[in-house]
Amino acid sequence: MIDNRFRIAMAYQACEVGELARSAVGIRNPAEAVAQAQLVLAAAEELLAAANRLTHPAPNPPTTAWQLFAFHHPEEAAADVADWLATAPCSTAHARGEGTDPSP
Repeated sequence: MIDNRFRIAMAYQACEVGELARSAVGIRNPAEAVAQAQLVLAAAEELLAAANRLTHPAPNPPTTAWQLFAFHHPEEAAADVADWLATAPCSTAHARGEGTDPSP
């Protein structure tokens, strides 16, 4: 059985990817867009590493500050993830095209 702390750490990292990607939406400066995309990519690589830890949890503890927090404080991190999911503007309704027009 997989330690739920690894799942929570992965979910916490996924929220970080989402936040970084969301902040890239309004960037108009190409250099800033590239810099933000690099941050998103780095966070996504950490998400992949966290997902891989689900299949091989030991001896591979989380490595990022976000994941370490989630690993050591799973109840608080799970609550944070639930809050993020409840308030994230990129909800299922938005994914279906309902809501505001994202065009500039």
